[in-house]
Amino acid sequence: MIIQQRLKAVFPYTLLAAFVVFHCGYFFVPDYSDHYRLFGRLVFPLGLFTLVAGFRELKDSTLFRLLLAYMIYLLCTAFWAQDMDWYRLGQKTTISLYLVTLITVTHFLVNWNARLFEQMIRGLLLIAAIAAACNMVYFYSDSEHLFPGTRLWPYGSLTNPNEFSNIYGVFAILALGWVLRAESLLEALPGGFVAMMSLLLIWLGQSRTAFIAVLLALLALTCLSSRGRRVTHWIIGVLSLAGLALVLLLPEVIEVAMLRGASLRPQIWGEIWRHALEAPIFGHGLTPNVAVKFEKIRLFETAHNAYLQVFWQGGLLGLGLFLAMMASAVRAAWVLGRREGDMTILCILLFTMMVMLTGVDTLIERPRDQWILFWFPISLL
Repeated sequence: MIIQQRLKAVFPYTLLAAFVVFHCGYFFVPDYSDHYRLFGRLVFPLGLFTLVAGFRELKDSTLFRLLLAYMIYLLCTAFWAQDMDWYRLGQKTTISLYLVTLITVTHFLVNWNARLFEQMIRGLLLIAAIAAACNMVYFYSDSEHLFPGTRLWPYGSLTNPNEFSNIYGVFAILALGWVLRAESLLEALPGGFVAMMSLLLIWLGQSRTAFIAVLLALLALTCLSSRGRRVTHWIIGVLSLAGLALVLLLPEVIEVAMLRGASLRPQIWGEIWRHALEAPIFGHGLTPNVAVKFEKIRLFETAHNAYLQVFWQGGLLGLGLFLAMMASAVRAAWVLGRREGDMTILCILLFTMMVMLTGVDTLIERPRDQWILFWFPISLL
């Protein structure tokens, strides 16, 4: 009995430590497959102990029900895909279970000790900011990477600069929420440091959608939060000065980013839209890969638009469930924000909805930017 009580007392701290180590993996694990295995070996076994209680406490949540319906439906689409792929179905089922576990783990930790969970998030933000600074110094110390024109490619588990920009956009919003909730200048300064490092990384990563989206989300957070409305002019002034400083001091970034144009996104969207209309109601299935090939250009296996990707995979039924889930999440975030006077989660969702217009592939995937962009804010509601 004594041993059982001790294990029960130690369990939340062990789970919190595993949660922290996993999320630090975005900056230190070299490949997202290794990061996926880290979750499976570290967080998932402990998270299984939160599943039963999590389902019991979330069973009346409309958002949780829609989330489960969305996952189950997309998994079912594998049965009418052109080629049945049992391996991919098993992989996607495992990922879905991991994501549900992530949600119940987060729910458990927030309910167990909300204050400690917030301190943990702040610690992760500081680690992310330090990792961003180290990446900038290391990357541009190479003579082949001219500063600032060469696009920053950070080290970590994500696959490209856009994915890093997406998660740092979330970090910037969380950091501003930290600043707005701070009770003193000393408490606010670390949050300001995280926000500035995040914006600088996004700028040097030349992710245009993420940069515009995060500025809009930061302005929305300032205007919507009760504390933010009292200092709106100060926050807008700081953001404006930061943007102006980046433009004046690092103009090469704009020049290089604009030279890329729209890439091939319009053509990719057109092709995938045409393919999606071949199965408009039920979709092509979760297990097949989107594939677009242009003459003398590499194969593209992502829609570069999360909404279009969902439509291709699940048809109108899948897209309808996804949009209903998003609407439920926005409503829940709005209600929570009104009650707490803090619209951070709502603004993360607004940022997510914007960047999903030009990036992010299937949401049921191994740990990449969508775990921070989409599943993390969902798990906090």
